[in-house]
Amino acid sequence: MSMLVFDFDGVLHDSRERAWRCYQDARTQMELWALPDLAGPGDLPLVYQGVLSESLTRWVGFEVAERFWQRHAELTARAAADEPHGVIPELVGPLAALATGPGYAVVTGSHHATVRALLTRDLPQEAMPQILLSRDQPGGKSDKLRDLRTRYGATVYVGDTGSDIRHARAAGLTPVAVAYGYASREDLTAAGPDQLLDTPADLAAWCRTRLTGHRAGAPAPSRAT
Repeated sequence: MSMLVFDFDGVLHDSRERAWRCYQDARTQMELWALPDLAGPGDLPLVYQGVLSESLTRWVGFEVAERFWQRHAELTARAAADEPHGVIPELVGPLAALATGPGYAVVTGSHHATVRALLTRDLPQEAMPQILLSRDQPGGKSDKLRDLRTRYGATVYVGDTGSDIRHARAAGLTPVAVAYGYASREDLTAAGPDQLLDTPADLAAWCRTRLTGHRAGAPAPSRAT
């Protein structure tokens, strides 16, 4: 089994409530009244459609949208300290098992320190991802995924938006999507993942199936440092 790669927000960590609150705060602070006023986290799929960098250009220009997402990332990083949970409980065990076997990586649009702090709430050091790439490292998500495929043999990226699916395909990885994150099921289906998992329990079972196949096959590859 090759190294698996996961998105963080919406896949390993449920940050939808925080993302919604910070979206509303950024919209108010920047006075971007052209952006939709979201009533709650359930409305997030309205703005998490297609390619994320272009998802707001239905209402504002591209440069304004980029500044908005930068501000949104700053606000969500600050608010992370108030999150009641880190890793979604059903996924703690599978991640620990992956870490001691083939290893896993996280590629995220959030800040490195924020993601690491949330991971360490529930995972001991030996269960942490071998590689964590965030918005603080240069390059886009496709570039980071392509590098993981080239250097470490990564084959699958698990994401929660149509944008994640497109980045995975652009990097030559197999896209797997979860339906409990930020995007609507319709947007995910339109992007065409190889597999669509409904719940965290489904993702946990999928990981265990992958691990079972790995243990029955060849020895684990060397872990990345």
